Amino acid sequence: MAMITCPHCGESVSDKATRCVHCGQTLEVENGRYCPECGADLTDDMTECPKCGCPISNTSTETGDEKPQKVEVTSVNVPKKTKKLVGIVVVLLLAVGAVVFGMTQYQKKKEAEEYAQALEEYADNLKEATITMLEGASDAESSGNLIKKVWYNAIYEKRDIETDPYTYSNGSFVSDFNTALRKLFSDSDFKTAISNIEMNQATVNGLMKDLKNPPDEYKEAYDSLSELYNAYIALTNYVTDPSGSLQTYSSNFNDADTNTLNCYNAMKRYLED
Repeated sequence: MAMITCPHCGESVSDKATRCVHCGQTLEVENGRYCPECGADLTDDMTECPKCGCPISNTSTETGDEKPQKVEVTSVNVPKKTKKLVGIVVVLLLAVGAVVFGMTQYQKKKEAEEYAQALEEYADNLKEATITMLEGASDAESSGNLIKKVWYNAIYEKRDIETDPYTYSNGSFVSDFNTALRKLFSDSDFKTAISNIEMNQATVNGLMKDLKNPPDEYKEAYDSLSELYNAYIALTNYVTDPSGSLQTYSSNFNDADTNTLNCYNAMKRYLED
C-alpha cells in the first residue's frame, strides 16, 4: 500500500482510501502508479520517484495493477478405500435393482398364471351349471308330462297303465282330478323324483351365485346362462308346484320346456372347447 497527499488538506493518506481521515473530504481513486514513500504520481516509464528519489519497482503489486494469478488444476487423487467403497455401493445398487426387477417380473407372471387359472375354473363352473340345469330340466320334463297325463286321464276318464294307479281304482275313476294328483304326489317314486328336482334347483342356485361376477371374457356367456337359468327355474317350478287349469298348466309347461331347450342350444356355443 502507498501513501498519497490529500489534495484538500495536504496530509498523507493511503492510496486505497476513498475519504481523507484528516479533513473528511471524499477522495477520487485513480488507477495509476504512486511512490511508495511519498505518494507522488508516477508514469509507467519511471524507475525512481522524481520527488523523493525512491527507486520504483515495475512489479504489478507496487503499481496497483494486480494481474490474476494463474491457477493450474491438477488431478485429484481419490483414496483407494473411497474407490472401493464407491464400487461396492454401485454393485449393491445394481444387485438391488436386479432383485426388484426380478420380483416384479415374478409377480406379473404369478398374477398372469393365477388369472389364467381363474378363467379356467370359471369356464368349468359355467359348463357344470349348464349341465346341471339340463339334467334338472330333463327330470322336470318327464315328471311334468306325467302330471299332465294323470290330470288329463282323471278328467276325461282314460285308462293307461302308467296313470291307472292314480286315476282308476276299484273298477272306477276317481271323482276329482285333485284326488288323482294327490295320489301321484304321495307315490314314493314320484316323491323321490320331485325331491331330486328340488335338490337340483339348490345346486344350480349355488353355482349361479359363484358365477355372478364373470370376468370380461365370459360376460356374454354369463348373460346367456342367465337366460337358461330363468327358463329352467320356470320349468322346474311348474313341476314342483302345479296350479291352474289343465289347459293353462299344459300350455305354460310346454312353453317353459321349449324355452329351456332353446336357451340351452344358445348356450352350447360357449361350451365348445
